[in-house]
Amino acid sequence: MQIPDYYQVLEVERDATAREIKSAYRKLAKRYHPDKNPERTAFAEKMFREVCSAYNTLQDKKRKSDYDRTLRTIERQQRSHEVYLDRLNRLNQTYAKLELLLQALLHHKYETGISMYEQLQHRSQEIGKEWRIDDFLSYEESRDCEFLVAEAYQRLGFSNGDRDRSHKIEQAMLMYESLLSAETERPCFRHFIREVKDRLKFIYLYHFSVEGYDQTHPIPLTKIRELKLSKRETAWMYKKIAEFYVEIDRFPEARTVLKMAFELQPGLTGAKKICQTLNMGY
Repeated sequence: MQIPDYYQVLEVERDATAREIKSAYRKLAKRYHPDKNPERTAFAEKMFREVCSAYNTLQDKKRKSDYDRTLRTIERQQRSHEVYLDRLNRLNQTYAKLELLLQALLHHKYETGISMYEQLQHRSQEIGKEWRIDDFLSYEESRDCEFLVAEAYQRLGFSNGDRDRSHKIEQAMLMYESLLSAETERPCFRHFIREVKDRLKFIYLYHFSVEGYDQTHPIPLTKIRELKLSKRETAWMYKKIAEFYVEIDRFPEARTVLKMAFELQPGLTGAKKICQTLNMGY
């Protein structure tokens, strides 16, 4: 729905007084009166009719009130439509970028995929909004996409020479943990759970390794328990952690974790050497 903007026709502001409206009308009526525009009669008549129509509406309080209300409604609808079109345009752009992102990850172009993923996040942060894959894909597709992104972070983090490896490994870990949490609340990809847990096992052990160990921020053992692995698997991980502690001469911690391993799996295999090192019975 479109209606003429009578304020523009009379060249006055929206808050113009009755006197200002009348003054503007008289000035424009003289300017566009057909008698004063013999060479442009058709144009002058058209403009003169618009000026008169605008004045007849705005000089009457009731008609002006009704007109103002209608004008505001139309402008509000136009703004809403513009916002909708802008959002639709951004959605279409995001869908296209997500498609490219997925194609890059499926073809093992991890650096390209991660770069596009972080660009999407960064642009959302610029407008003060958290970017979520779920806003654009179905729940199942979102989880699959997150799995591929986490895999890309992991592959890049453990590649040789990556200068930002700690950040990438941390991102992979957080996304894998998020996937496990989501699966608990709303199962949708059970076939991935075993793989996700295996990858988290690898990352957790990395943090306890000589290269990745950080005394100020080690992976807590509670994370391993939250994986809900079998007793045999959990005991094996505890044994590996005990071995890492031995390598950095943290024997009290090594004994504590190894005892936890034997409590879960009394017949734990492959522990003879570390037991001898720690003077523990085997």
